[in-house]
Amino acid sequence: MTRADFLADFRELSALGALPSGGLHRLAGGAADGEARRWLISWFREHGLDPRVDRVGNVFGLREFDPALPYLLLGSHLDSQPSGGRFDGQYGVLAAAHAAASVVVPTRPRVNLAVVSWTNEEGARFAPSVMGSSVFGGDLPAEAALAATDDLGITLAQALADIGMPAGLAPPIFHLPPAGYLEVHVEQGRYLEDHGLNIAAVDRCWGAAKLSVEVRGEQAHTGPTVMADRRDALVAAARLVTGLAELPERFPPGLIHTSVGWLQVLPNSPNVVPALVRLRAEIRCEDPALLAEATRVFEHELCAAESVCEVVITQRSLRPAAVVDAEGARRVLEAAESLGLTAVLRPTIAGHDAVVLSRHMPTSLFFIPSAGGITHNEREFTADRDLLNGVDLLRELVQRTL
Repeated sequence: MTRADFLADFRELSALGALPSGGLHRLAGGAADGEARRWLISWFREHGLDPRVDRVGNVFGLREFDPALPYLLLGSHLDSQPSGGRFDGQYGVLAAAHAAASVVVPTRPRVNLAVVSWTNEEGARFAPSVMGSSVFGGDLPAEAALAATDDLGITLAQALADIGMPAGLAPPIFHLPPAGYLEVHVEQGRYLEDHGLNIAAVDRCWGAAKLSVEVRGEQAHTGPTVMADRRDALVAAARLVTGLAELPERFPPGLIHTSVGWLQVLPNSPNVVPALVRLRAEIRCEDPALLAEATRVFEHELCAAESVCEVVITQRSLRPAAVVDAEGARRVLEAAESLGLTAVLRPTIAGHDAVVLSRHMPTSLFFIPSAGGITHNEREFTADRDLLNGVDLLRELVQRTL
């Protein structure tokens, strides 16, 4: 396979769930996700990889040389954010597929190869995110993942069945623990572009506190109900959102990132004072102590300060800050240098499947540049030369492992 083959395959895959402005709308378990999964399975068959789907919809393409050997995993995810970009996730899956299918197999290989597309990495339709890799790594029970529901009450199990990927279909059998995991991803930031570099080897990950919050007010008519008598849950929620956005100002610049990216307003009628608002808040930081302090401020100062409505934190989760396999990062730097690519060590602020799996196996995660750092956006873009550099480096890492 040539470099032109990769770019042609990337264009073809990007057409599945494509949006007019060049992005993707490919939510986990949706029709476009089903199309992309079938495309990938067909690609595996055409290029000598044995396709398998496990019980939570993780799609594998196996290239087995010796059944007594462990598998080296490599991949990413096919699902996108709503109105997302075409480079986030699917690039890593296709790069893995091309690398695995094109490496030169030595006389006595040390590993088999398994390309994988993880289910519901984004968490846009089903929570939590990085779901498929969390189940594979043993951090999340498969039953809990399959029972997760979207906003319409559809379970992941039903969504997978609807797209022809029923739970438990032909699970891959790994007799030995995986030899490791490799993933290439677009940076989703602009450090590489700003510094004229080709590659970032990831050696650590920011922590993230994620909180589901309910703001409980009282339903009333927006006309005759006097302002002083209203318990408007949306107004109270707006104060929380604003307070969370201002929270990083209490800390040294650049150390805390916060967001509220999801809101549900009930009953959501123009003539009714909102009775209930559900929101999902995130606080991210590399320093565990600062993350804990910022979370405490949100819970005990911002939430407790609301007096008109009741504020209840219904769910908490913490992804702790972590080292992402320093040895794996070193291998990336060495391989990049051998290919004449400039590389640097960098943290990841976003979560990735590789971060989950690094707790269970040797892992290498590296980034290629993102134009302007734009991501989770239809305008997300990475130049062809950078895409191809990533494929070359991933192939080199696989070749060295074989």
